[in-house]
Amino acid sequence: MGIKALILAAARRAQTRFKAFAFRKVLAHGQGLHLGARTRIWAPVRVTIGNNVYVGKDVHIECNADIGDYVMIANRVALVGRHDHDFRTVGVPIRFSPWVGGTNPPSPYRDEKVVIESDVWIGFGAVVLSGVRVGRGAIVAAGSVVTKSVEPYTIVGGNPARQIGQRFTEESQITEHEKRIQNGKFLFSERGYDHWIVQPGHLNQ
Repeated sequence: MGIKALILAAARRAQTRFKAFAFRKVLAHGQGLHLGARTRIWAPVRVTIGNNVYVGKDVHIECNADIGDYVMIANRVALVGRHDHDFRTVGVPIRFSPWVGGTNPPSPYRDEKVVIESDVWIGFGAVVLSGVRVGRGAIVAAGSVVTKSVEPYTIVGGNPARQIGQRFTEESQITEHEKRIQNGKFLFSERGYDHWIVQPGHLNQ
């Protein structure tokens, strides 16, 4: 690998460390995290991210979130609160409406969150609202607006997002897939795909 590529890899690692440190008041994360340029993370309580998670450029996480392992969040995705502002407060202009991050009084939706289970791909420009659970192995198509929970291993798309396919067609494929991940070894490197460790496990382990 050339010097330039090594420098770029080091810069990407530094970027992730810097951003994770900047968001440390609300962010807890595992190993192998990548945070893309101009990523923003804020939450009224907490954002937790598992191991080997990719967060692309211009991603906004602006609500509580639990994100599993091996998740891929594409560029310009937004995880946002559906109850950030209490627009039903009588006599208060929307600009001054009670905010989910406020403490006087505290919002009843302060603990509401997005849950993204492991092995999920959220496509470019998708929006996922708080209160939604995206099930293990699911895929959210680019540009989708996810207002309801997504079943494991389903593919959803559209506004509002609806099921448009299945990632696997047989239950036996899901069983094998999960077993090979459980018994495998997967390590991320900022030097690029050719430097990743991708070793699915054996079924009889």
